[in-house]
Amino acid sequence: MRTLLSSLPLAGILLFAACESAEHERTEHNDPMAAMHTEMMKADSMAQAQEAMVNAINDRFNSNNMEGIEDLMTADFVDHQMDPSIKTTGVQSVKDLLAMYHTAFPDVKQEILGMATKGDRTYFQIHITGTNSGPWGEMPATGKTMDVMGCDVIRFANGKAAEHWGYMEEAKMMTQLGLMPPPAEPKKK
Repeated sequence: MRTLLSSLPLAGILLFAACESAEHERTEHNDPMAAMHTEMMKADSMAQAQEAMVNAINDRFNSNNMEGIEDLMTADFVDHQMDPSIKTTGVQSVKDLLAMYHTAFPDVKQEILGMATKGDRTYFQIHITGTNSGPWGEMPATGKTMDVMGCDVIRFANGKAAEHWGYMEEAKMMTQLGLMPPPAEPKKK
């Protein structure tokens, strides 16, 4: 009798665990809402991680500190908007591009205005300002400021930035810097 009474708590624990396991099994495998919720939580976590990576890359751009950039980008990173004067590839091409920007615009700042993620891509709108007080490749400094908008897309692979596409108001920037004439006024009819 004593053995039976001492084993009752153990039997209760085992019965409770078995019921919990059965409930978990039912929830995970037979309840489509639970499965959808699990997938949404995974997607939210992935989106948050990708958006944190975009912010970390942007912070390095703004501070002109490329230390650790290799941890944020794949070794074979491809920038589809790369300046044609940059001849390196991968992460080194990004370092070279940012060095060129910071030489031409030592006070350059890029502000992320909004961001969204879908799947392996993060989309964001940027506002870029800076004073052209240094040479930009072959072009001498103009001493003028730029204030332009742009949009970027980064594709992620294995938790790192793998590709970049983007545009900014290049014609507007060239006009602001005095390197291109302003657009002609529309003709009145």
